[in-house]
Amino acid sequence: MDTYTVSTPYGTVCISQGGRKVTFELHSDIHQSRHSQALFAYLEHLKKLGVIQYNVDHLNITGRDKTLGLKRGTAKLDLVYYFKGKIYECELKTSREVGLDITAIQLKQFVKFCERLIVLVPSGCSEEMSTILHMMNLSELVSIQPYDSLDGDDEPNNE
Repeated sequence: MDTYTVSTPYGTVCISQGGRKVTFELHSDIHQSRHSQALFAYLEHLKKLGVIQYNVDHLNITGRDKTLGLKRGTAKLDLVYYFKGKIYECELKTSREVGLDITAIQLKQFVKFCERLIVLVPSGCSEEMSTILHMMNLSELVSIQPYDSLDGDDEPNNE
């Protein structure tokens, strides 16, 4: 049987076995950011807990509900999802992003528009994020959840 190969700017698609087998190989210089990897892993965790209605930025995932808007004011959230009749709005920050001014600006913008804002950070940055939120008088308005210690969580939020 014939094998068909299609090259894209991101990799190579191979179609073989009469169309029954399709593979995609990324070019070696294409990398997924640490932010996107963490966001994907957190979303997979939420799905295991039963979250089925979500929208996510930075990831082109089938099944996302694009009617759930990500924009709040002039800023855009990383993840919005419904769980048990409540909406949750998430902004993910890597360890490098936690202390940046742009993070503070975004969070100040988000609290004006979000019902349940959760900032997702690496577990080693939870205390630093808590201190920052306290200094900005946002500690009562923003929840913190680690995105890298997901084992054993029963709920996708910390309420």
